Amino acid sequence: MIRVLLFALALADGLGALPSRAGDDAPDLRPAPVTDPTQVAAHYQTILQKPEFHDSGEVDADERLRDMLTQWFFRLGQKMSQFKYVSEMSRVASIVLTGMVVLCVGGVIYVAVRIYRRRTEFDQDKTADMPGQKTFRPPEFYEKEIQEAVRAGDWHAAWLAAWRQFLSRLENRQLVEADRTRTNHEYLAQLRERMPRSPALALLTAMVNAYDLYIYGHKPVAEPDWNLFHRQISEAGLLLRLENSTPHPQSSPP
Repeated sequence: MIRVLLFALALADGLGALPSRAGDDAPDLRPAPVTDPTQVAAHYQTILQKPEFHDSGEVDADERLRDMLTQWFFRLGQKMSQFKYVSEMSRVASIVLTGMVVLCVGGVIYVAVRIYRRRTEFDQDKTADMPGQKTFRPPEFYEKEIQEAVRAGDWHAAWLAAWRQFLSRLENRQLVEADRTRTNHEYLAQLRERMPRSPALALLTAMVNAYDLYIYGHKPVAEPDWNLFHRQISEAGLLLRLENSTPHPQSSPP
């Protein structure tokens, strides 16, 4: 601001020293330039009092933030240009992006397989929901299915068939109210209410936990697991005095 005022005063002083265009003999009617420092300082203070020369004191935060971000990105670009492996950054970015895409696709496939498997297992447990018809088939119906699964070494299928047969026996004895919407833990809760002091409750709890681990979980069913499970079912049938609680077929003793 001081430079502008000094430039204006100097310009006015220079203009005052120029000759008149009307001729050298014409009288100079322009006022003489002000050279008194006191008057100049007073004039300067008067100009500073004008509103247009006053700063409002408000800071534009958005503009300052933009300036800071611009400077930061500019410095970051300078430092990145000095990075030793800057020429390899595009290749590294491509590798990372490819890995992320592969992981995402693999995750989607994994979720789809799990959902399909769970729906398949639920569909196998479904039965015809007709009025007056039982949820499970007669226990004898599952004998052939268990024998075929044991001969084929399909311990997962044998486990499912043996558990359905056990629930069918519980339903025949009216120890549980079978329903395809109920879970194994709900059947266990019904047995606790009706037979609170039965010695079979601890064994049934272990069987239900094993069912969750092998059927709903990730652990595959091996032959020793099936042998242990079918012995537990036989023992539980004897403790609960179920009908036709004969041992299920097994491939070999554990």
